[in-house]
Amino acid sequence: LSNRQILPIFLLYFITSAAFLVFFAQMFYERERHFILDRDVFIVRDLQHHLQNKLQKNGEIDDDDFDDVEAFAVNLKTGEEIEDDFEPREGMPSRYKDGTSSVAQFYLKNRLGEEEYYVAVKVADPEFAILTLKLKIIFFSFMILLAILVIAYFIIRLSLRPLYRRIDFLNGFIRDTTHEINTPLSVILMSIEMFETDPKKYLNNIKTASKTISTLYEDLTLVKLSGKDDVAATSFSLSELVRERIGYFGLNLEQKNINLSTQIDEVQLRSSYKKTRKIIDNLLSNAIKYCDENGSVSVNLTPVALAISNSGAGIAKENLPRIFDLYTRFDERNGG
Repeated sequence: LSNRQILPIFLLYFITSAAFLVFFAQMFYERERHFILDRDVFIVRDLQHHLQNKLQKNGEIDDDDFDDVEAFAVNLKTGEEIEDDFEPREGMPSRYKDGTSSVAQFYLKNRLGEEEYYVAVKVADPEFAILTLKLKIIFFSFMILLAILVIAYFIIRLSLRPLYRRIDFLNGFIRDTTHEINTPLSVILMSIEMFETDPKKYLNNIKTASKTISTLYEDLTLVKLSGKDDVAATSFSLSELVRERIGYFGLNLEQKNINLSTQIDEVQLRSSYKKTRKIIDNLLSNAIKYCDENGSVSVNLTPVALAISNSGAGIAKENLPRIFDLYTRFDERNGG
């Protein structure tokens, strides 16, 4: 898959997640904003109610009533300052801003309805608190979006990993098959050109090359592109199958002038005929392909083993653990 194909999937996940995040962040912001606006009003209202009740009951208030708040209080009759945490500004409305705080002013009346005390209370400025709330929400939203991006990246990587493996597998198979098909096609074309000189010989070459192409087609079915695979086990003569496949590769042996030696015992086998033939073809093909010209190939079949070897360079010891990896080759001079 290209980046252009992955991008819509990523954007869909990201935009959906971001939309939910914005929705819940907005709900949280509205709730907290109303709480901030109401909180300071309640603090001032409760304090005023408490002081007024105490004044009506006891006839006075004292500095202990302001332990939990920052306040300024003065007895209007005597001029005594009961609390002086800060100095309120004169000529200001009942509520005004003072830096990052807000000051609320009110008067307490005695039993006769006369204003007896002036009180100013400093509380957090709601606008500053709301701004702080916005910054916190933006910061945490950014961190969550960053986490969503990271999660989305790994989810896409994990979900597409099997697909990428399959694509790599198919690309490797197609590459090797395309390379291998060149040989039988070349044989067919050359045999057609030389057909008149020895029709019988070159007709046999064409048949052999056609069988090779047919084998490549069978390889396609083994990749399970159709989703089906015939693995039914049957009883057959392994000896006859080995002899048949040796004959199939006879022209390949002649082309490289390879000396063939065989020792084949009579062996019966119960297995998948198709897959067994594929294994033998693969072993013989590689033995011939990686054998030098004028070299030798040996085929030995006993009731317990089938051994096919050649006089080529062989496989390096460090590559032996990888011999069962699909489409792995250690000699770049030859395909397969």
